[in-house]
Amino acid sequence: MPAGMSRKTRSLAVGLVALSGALVTATVAGGAERPWEPPPCTRQVAPSTTSAGTWWRLDPRLRAGWLVGQRLTLGSGRDGRRTFVDLPAEAFAAGPFGGVVLVGSDDGDHSVLSLIDVPGGCATPIGASDDVIRRATLDTDGGTVLEFRVDRATRTDLGLFRRPLAADGSPERLLGPLDPDARFGPTWTTELQWSTDGRTLAMQSCGAVSCRTRIVDPAAGMVSQTVDPAHGDIVGLTEERLVVHGACGGTPCPLISVDLRDGSRTTLAEAAGQAVIATGPSDRSVVVYEQVDGARLRSIDVDGVPVGEVDRLIPNGLGLVPGAGRAGSAAELDPGVVVLGPGGRMPLEGPLTPVLWRLSDGALLPFEEVLP
Repeated sequence: MPAGMSRKTRSLAVGLVALSGALVTATVAGGAERPWEPPPCTRQVAPSTTSAGTWWRLDPRLRAGWLVGQRLTLGSGRDGRRTFVDLPAEAFAAGPFGGVVLVGSDDGDHSVLSLIDVPGGCATPIGASDDVIRRATLDTDGGTVLEFRVDRATRTDLGLFRRPLAADGSPERLLGPLDPDARFGPTWTTELQWSTDGRTLAMQSCGAVSCRTRIVDPAAGMVSQTVDPAHGDIVGLTEERLVVHGACGGTPCPLISVDLRDGSRTTLAEAAGQAVIATGPSDRSVVVYEQVDGARLRSIDVDGVPVGEVDRLIPNGLGLVPGAGRAGSAAELDPGVVVLGPGGRMPLEGPLTPVLWRLSDGALLPFEEVLP
């Protein structure tokens, strides 16, 4: 590297070289899978409106029982292509955002954020930090990245930071750290999830079982907080409702809907498996969930109002793919469909392929069928 190159610039360059090298050398055996060798992007990466069906899955790489890295598999429902990237042990993925997957990795000295344009076949770094970036997301217009950070030495919460992608400015802190609370214990995981209207962001910090959720409006700078040890990990967020699993450490668990205006709570189901928020036949937000036996899907309005007999038998071997925090995978879908995958995840290989359940008419469709 040139002697005059700043540490930040060196970090970005190293991140791009490492990411590009992993992509170039990636090979996956299988009929629909082929090596992917994307060059660095020659233009600014931006979300597209015509890239539904992009998906990713993150799996641990183990050696003698020890975590040595993460493998990020990337796919496209449009052409069936898959490829993979090998990442350090401390890594994450977010999105897809219009065909773009946001990837974070940490090598023990600095964290690097990169964008992979899956349909475009290229990758580019977008930021680096001496702090550990544990989670990040893009805003709804794709022009800003929001980063949750912890201190490298102590792993204490540093809060949520915002940086524009179009300029090389310094990140600004948008939200400070959480205060310690013995009812929740040390924070083990933090998830970032946008509301269905894309205006507010749920920032959820979970201890061993219970979770606290802050609702952030990045444009207005407003923050509200939901603090209840009975709340577990997030299902989804609408303009007026936060839906969470109960704090029972697994499934089945209750499904709880919290009114963000007054804090009141409604139990949507006493016991349920995996769950997601989708758009129902009447264009209202509904919670789609597995029944306790995992054999059928049901749905209910986020307010707790029954939406009719919406009931679907789950094909053998498949399960509802929940949010990325639970599934370790995510797919870009029309809001009126949910995806069913082998074991409740996007598949790596095998005879079972994911299918879509379209809520408007209850039809089961091949994964690529509803692509624009």
